[in-house]
Order: sequence, then structure tokens, then C-alpha cells
Amino acid sequence: MEALRDLFAKKCQEFACEPVSAVIADLSSGTNLTSLQLNGNSKRLFNKRIQYMQVFALCEALYEDTNIVSLDLSYNNLNDMAAQALSRLLKVNRTLCFLNLAGNDLTAIGVNHLIQALTVTGCSLQVLILSGNPLGDDGAVMLGNMLRSNTSLRVLDMSNTSASISGIISVSTALGEANTSLQSLDLGRPMLKGCQDTTFLSLAQMLAQNKTLVSLGLSKHCMVDSNLDTLVTYGLLRNTGLKSLDLSANRLSPFSGPVMERLMNENRQIEEIQLSHNQLGDAGALAVARCLPYTHWLQHLDLRSNGIGEQGLMALAEALSLASHVQSLYLWGNHFGPSSARAFMDTLAATGTGGLSIDLRPYEADGRAQVALLQVH
Repeated sequence: MEALRDLFAKKCQEFACEPVSAVIADLSSGTNLTSLQLNGNSKRLFNKRIQYMQVFALCEALYEDTNIVSLDLSYNNLNDMAAQALSRLLKVNRTLCFLNLAGNDLTAIGVNHLIQALTVTGCSLQVLILSGNPLGDDGAVMLGNMLRSNTSLRVLDMSNTSASISGIISVSTALGEANTSLQSLDLGRPMLKGCQDTTFLSLAQMLAQNKTLVSLGLSKHCMVDSNLDTLVTYGLLRNTGLKSLDLSANRLSPFSGPVMERLMNENRQIEEIQLSHNQLGDAGALAVARCLPYTHWLQHLDLRSNGIGEQGLMALAEALSLASHVQSLYLWGNHFGPSSARAFMDTLAATGTGGLSIDLRPYEADGRAQVALLQVH
């Protein structure tokens, strides 16, 4: 590590930039590091975030390194020039497999630089996190085209990158027709003006064809009940590989309850469903509760902030008492009253929490059952 530290300091001198103190400290620790944690929102870098010239120096120092497998450069001040330097690094370094660039200022130009490395035969990068960069629809389309030939990536996070209709369709088409290696994709918070039937039809077609995707993030897609029905009927019920589905912060109403019930009953691979910050209400919760005891494959369910009242919450409490397979259930932000609080108090007292992760703690005060928020990880 000392040799890498000295080389980095030398490269910083050549590029006329100040060495990153966090890098120097980590490489001087005397341990054989496999990762460099240089996220700009950390305490040690918060007021002195990494600039693109420092990335140039770091990349050149890592050209022949065989120890560092993970590089976290999230939340710094990195632009497209930094992406160009990282692209050169990925072309020659066959050890780096994790790269986090979340929360920087990369545009479609920077994506184009990265793609030049990701389409090279022998590229080793497996995880690429680009969330929070203004890639735009052009950048998303480029990533979709890249996925047609790349075979190394296993995880791609494109959430909150200003992708729009063309970008989502490009990515989903690539995963449906060509890519057979990507396992996790996050398309959360695209730049859509209301619900878009074309994107959900494209995603459904992809899900019906793709056999390798394990995790899919579709939060903040302005999804309404009819879109969910399209996704489930033409995609999820024909899919055989997906295990985790994020539908949080959409516009699903109580009318989506029967669709979710059908999905939970008929798709026996999905282990985790995130539905927080929708409006499923009591009717939606009742539909979920009806099938929860029988869906032994479903282990994690998030129903926070869904406008669920006493009736729906009491049904979920009763269902939980018969669903020992559930490992986590999150319900905070719904409308708990004394009856539902008592129902959960009785259920948890009878069954015990055991390995269950739940975000509420029922208690009794002055003879009245109430719930408190319980922090979970």
C-alpha cells in the first residue's frame, strides 16, 4: 500500500493538484486495502470534496494495481472529464469490479466515456452506481445500447438520472432481447410527465423474456392501477427469475389490491415487495392480508404510508399470526388506532418477534394500546 500511496502523491504533483488526504491516510494505515471509500458526504471529505484532477491522479496510480476492487467516489464534484479518466482506468485495470459515482455531475458525455470501457472485451466491472447524475434520456439510451454487448455488469443503478421514455424503453428492450448477465436494475424516479403506458408495456415485455434479472426498482414512476395491471399480467406473471420488486412512491390506489393479491399468489419467486408511499388503503391491505399466510415464498413486505386504517391493519395483524415465513413487515405511517394497536400487541405477544423485523412497538398506556416507531436496519 505504501508504494501505491507514493505513486498517488507523485501523480498529484504531476497534475498540480493537492493529494486527497483521505487516500493518503488509508494507504498509510498498514493494512492491505481492497476498497477506497471516498464518498464526499463523509465527515472527512464533506468540506473538501474530490475534484476531477485528483481523480486523474488516482486513476493513473491504479492502472497496474491488483488490490483495490472497490472504488466509491459518490457525492463529490466529478464531471465528464473525471468519467473519461475512469474509462481509461477500466480499460487497463482488470481488478476493479465496483464503482460508485452517485450524486456527481456526469452527463451523457460522461456516460459515453464509461461505455467505451464497458464494451471492451474483458471488462471486469460488475457494479456501476450512477444514481443522482443528470445523464438525461440520451445517457439512458446509451446505457441501454451498452447492455446489449456488455457481459460483466451484474448491478446497474440508474435511479434519479433524468431518464425518460426513450431511455427506459432502450434499457428494457436490451434486457429483453440481448443481455443475459445483469441481475439488479434500479430505474427509480425517471423524468416522466404522468403515467406512460408505453414504458410499462416495454417493461412488461422485458420481464416476460428476461430470465436473469433478480431485482428491479420502479419507484416514483407515476404508476397507476392500470399500469400495475399491465406489468403484472403481461410481465411479472410470466417471469421466472425476479425476487425483489420496488414499487414504492407511486400512485397505486385500493383498486390495485386484487392485482397485488394475484401477483403474490401466482408468482412464487418474488421474496420482497416494497409498496411504501402508495395509497392502497384498507381494501388493498385486506387483499394482501388474504393471501399473506399462504405465500410462503414472500419474506419481506413494506407497506409504510399507505393510508391503511383500523380494518386493514387488524387484518394484517391476524394474517401475520399465520405467516411465520415473513421475515420483515414495515407498516409505520398508517392510521393506527387502539384496535389495530391491540391486535398487533396480541399477535406479537403470541408469536414473538423471533427473526421478524417490524418497525413498530406496541405498548399499553393507561389501559389503552398504542404503537411507537421502532427503528429497523
